[in-house]
Amino acid sequence: MSRLLAKSSGETLAEHTEWCLRAAKELLATLPFPDPERQTLEQEVLLAVALHDLGKAASGFQRVLRGEQKNWGGKRHEILSAAFASSLPGIMPSVLLAILTHHKALPSDGITSPAFGCLPPEQIPYEGDVTPIFEEMVQEWEENRALFKYEWEKICGVLGRHDLTIVRFELKKGLSLAREWLIRGSGKRGQLYAIPFIQRYRAALVRGLTIASDHLGSARYIPSWIPDLKSFTVLHQNPRPFQERVGSIQGSAILRAPTGSGKTEAALLWAQRNQCPNARLFYVLPYTASINAMYKRLGPGTSSSMPGVFGKQHVGLLHSRATAALYSMLESSEDDCSRLERQEGARTLSDLARQIWFPIRICTPHQILRYALRGKGWELMLAEFPKACFIFDEVHAYDPRMVGLTLATAKLANRWGARCLFMSATLPKFLEVLICDSLGEISIVTPDPSMQEDREVLDRKRHMVELREGNIWDNLNEILEAVKSEGRTLLVCNHVRTAQQVFDHLQSHLGDEVCLLHGRFNNEDRNRIESRLIGLPLPRVLIATQVVEVSLDVDFDQAFLEPAPIDAIIQRMGRVNRGGKRKPAKIVVFTKQVNKHHLYCECSGETHDESCKVLISIERLRAIPNPVSEHDLMKAADYVYGVGYRGQERQAFEEGLNHPDIADFEKRLLAGAHQDWVEQVIESTDGILEVLPTSLVEKYENKRAQGLWIEANALLVPIRVRSLSYLRDKLNTSTDPWTLSSPYSSIRGLEL
Repeated sequence: MSRLLAKSSGETLAEHTEWCLRAAKELLATLPFPDPERQTLEQEVLLAVALHDLGKAASGFQRVLRGEQKNWGGKRHEILSAAFASSLPGIMPSVLLAILTHHKALPSDGITSPAFGCLPPEQIPYEGDVTPIFEEMVQEWEENRALFKYEWEKICGVLGRHDLTIVRFELKKGLSLAREWLIRGSGKRGQLYAIPFIQRYRAALVRGLTIASDHLGSARYIPSWIPDLKSFTVLHQNPRPFQERVGSIQGSAILRAPTGSGKTEAALLWAQRNQCPNARLFYVLPYTASINAMYKRLGPGTSSSMPGVFGKQHVGLLHSRATAALYSMLESSEDDCSRLERQEGARTLSDLARQIWFPIRICTPHQILRYALRGKGWELMLAEFPKACFIFDEVHAYDPRMVGLTLATAKLANRWGARCLFMSATLPKFLEVLICDSLGEISIVTPDPSMQEDREVLDRKRHMVELREGNIWDNLNEILEAVKSEGRTLLVCNHVRTAQQVFDHLQSHLGDEVCLLHGRFNNEDRNRIESRLIGLPLPRVLIATQVVEVSLDVDFDQAFLEPAPIDAIIQRMGRVNRGGKRKPAKIVVFTKQVNKHHLYCECSGETHDESCKVLISIERLRAIPNPVSEHDLMKAADYVYGVGYRGQERQAFEEGLNHPDIADFEKRLLAGAHQDWVEQVIESTDGILEVLPTSLVEKYENKRAQGLWIEANALLVPIRVRSLSYLRDKLNTSTDPWTLSSPYSSIRGLEL
């Protein structure tokens, strides 16, 4: 054995460490910190990176890497690395903790399950209390001391610290890190009580950057510079007055403007004005489909003739299904080899988006909350949130808990110098007040009716709204006649089952001219359906659930809608006569829905309570004279939500806003660990899990056998967790993934 390895691929310890150090140096150069702070941080991070894998020199670990031994019996090389580092004079606790926890978190406290990647306490060698298993590890390391010396000298050369080559390493002394650092509890012996916040913060930051450098170095991806957003063109014509005002604001702001008026361009002008040196941009959207569309718009572009604003090298996609979405976007021929290459490319892009790589990230609020609630990888927030720009596009008032959590996170980021822009076509006045309460007095911009170009936006009358008694099912014959006479028609139902029933009826009359879209299609079929809708011409009839509200840039001639809160109705209306270039289009809103379960309220039966926002929305729409202007709709949203949340809604909002893990972030910051429950909450994307219809099992297994795991996973269908109770007899939980014996078709989706 001539060289010590770091990877089973044959990469040596010095080679791997050199790549990690290169990644760390470039990464540190992109941080939004003052030079003195960055230079001090650089000393700690580079030292941690240089030392992080030295424990791999142990003879047993080397035998594993060379395929001579199956495993190392559960021994942890990072514990040996940390003991090695403890021999260095003046070594900082932040460096030791980063090395010790760069793979696994702090030892379990008896509450956190060891299965969630905790260090084994029986291996940790505190000074004066060295364990037998650690003594075995030291002995194995000593067997390779001569080989190690060569690797260490090369590492010190890259680090520029030749003085470290003469240090005498006494591994048997154990770990010089105080025990309190490794105790999770909040008692007097625990880290939260015994270690000051500033030290915990620093240790968490060093850990996050060390782990990121290790991951990037392992993949041989070296971070590039952070672009100046001002160097890109975001608007190809003169800005409207409201866009110009938003683009001139220094600091956080609120933008309220109609759909199709150029809010996105205004937001990007704001980001150009507010970007600090090395600061990141987070563009936050509520749904994955709208995120995928925005990723194309800002990153790779939609076609060769429609390039993205910033280019794919600068923009990352971050949501729970990002890998599958990227796979569908990457061009490839259909042979298995190129599909496997495309799969690897998608996985790499998705992994990089989770790292501190792309300076511009398109993501859901859930992914921002992953950091704020200290889910896995949360430490990168400490490097990326300071001075960043956050664009929150469409904060939905009808989800009070998510509004509260979002404002709590914005408030936290604001304390670190971040700037936030909240924008929506339907942002009620009370939400403006809540945002100002959280962030302080900030600028609020709306189109100015005294300015001609802004007035054109506000006065634009795209719709004729009719409130019709009854529900969509009872009016199908009239709808069918309207379809035959009026052109492309959108029907939006509140429930999948209703949409499927309406689809069956209309398809029996119109055949393939009818298309169905809802949330219970698998990714393979949903991508196919959405591609058909994006490509022209549109189908004669689209029957959809609320997924159409934000997912697609489509333009129908008329619409029939089930009742919903005013902001949801406005979003649905925005898919009809989108540009306002045709005569006002007919919008029929029914006063009742088909399904007995109300989606947006807690009302029971067919009637709504007087205070119900669905009922108030219907009555307010009834009072607006036709044709309806954008200004009318904005005033309607204010009227419906009035003074804001009350009762249970207010309680849900307060729970989100005052969530202790965000409100008391400094007090609860535990360096070296993450909260495992956050992953379950974030990845489940609000109570959704994926199952495999039994009719697709054979197809799934064939794709897995070919190594096409993304295509295989694209066959899984999302269902809500609350559906499990009545699906118990059809669900097989002994398989991975779970299988469901309910009917599934590529045209109708999953039937429950």
